[in-house]
Amino acid sequence: MMKKSLFVLTAVVAVWTSCSKTETVEQSQSKAIGFTQAYIGNPVESKAVSVIEKATIDEFIVYGGYNDMTHVFNGVSVTGTAGADDWTYDVTRYWIPGQTYKFAAYAPSAVTGNGTIEPDFTNGALNFLGYTSSPLIQNDLIYATSGDIKTEDPIAMAPEKIQFQFSHLLSMIKFTFISGFGNDITVTVSDLKVSGMISEGDYTGSTQTWTPGSNTVNVDAPFSEMAVQEAENTTDGNRSASSVDFAVIPQTIVGQDGTGTKVAVSFTVKVQDNKDQYIVGSADAGVPVSAILPAYTWTPGNRYNYNVTIKGENVSLYPIEFGTPNVTPIVDASFDGNDEVILPEN
Repeated sequence: MMKKSLFVLTAVVAVWTSCSKTETVEQSQSKAIGFTQAYIGNPVESKAVSVIEKATIDEFIVYGGYNDMTHVFNGVSVTGTAGADDWTYDVTRYWIPGQTYKFAAYAPSAVTGNGTIEPDFTNGALNFLGYTSSPLIQNDLIYATSGDIKTEDPIAMAPEKIQFQFSHLLSMIKFTFISGFGNDITVTVSDLKVSGMISEGDYTGSTQTWTPGSNTVNVDAPFSEMAVQEAENTTDGNRSASSVDFAVIPQTIVGQDGTGTKVAVSFTVKVQDNKDQYIVGSADAGVPVSAILPAYTWTPGNRYNYNVTIKGENVSLYPIEFGTPNVTPIVDASFDGNDEVILPEN
């Protein structure tokens, strides 16, 4: 919990759930190695990062073979149309009888060259070494393995097509700013900057774990983009607007009182009254606000939406308040005998 003098900052986690649906694929009589529709998690809409979803995937990159992870498929592009069964690649490869194959794949192809991809045939996996997710390098990253696939000897009919179940390897964060003012007050948030998180690391495919490195997002080159959208009403009637999503290396961040990786968020605020007069900031400049994110562990395949509620106290505005009223009591006067009321006689 942040200090009340700053703002209320909470994290809402959106999990990118894996799709459990399966489909029956018609067997081809060809003995070529074929691929079918890939299944991946289904995250909610993202604006900053091109998130790969089941409905939009059109390519993945494959490694694999039966002697090592590169002699049959060595970074080969497999393309197709989401939802279709026609997934193809150049130069057809064929199944060899009596062999045990292992395959691994990732997407998008744009991440090729971002660090080093290290094949691991023993575990049928890929390792991503020195992978970077920084303000200048923003990609989704999905990954899958096939497990062992043993062919018959002889092969009587074509083996099933390889169907990968992809998972998202990165975490994502975003910020939703909520106005604590009445709806007749205009709050403008700009100059969002998020920095301090580790920006590179190694992913070990066999253990499905990240080992964060030491490079961090510099405060002078931070994540810094707000969503282009109209302010929306929240469930409690307030107004809100969000940042774009930022893809980040999964990692543990520490709070304000901890030691280690601290993630800082800063932005500027302008406030106008119902007459469009500036009561905080001006047309040319806003009031700076900053904080350290609370301690948390970002895990792969999760989006963390930090809700930031901006109140007057956060920008040196204090509401006009009224205390419990006091009322001077009526006092009984001291009457002498002359004050007696004499009733008239009938």
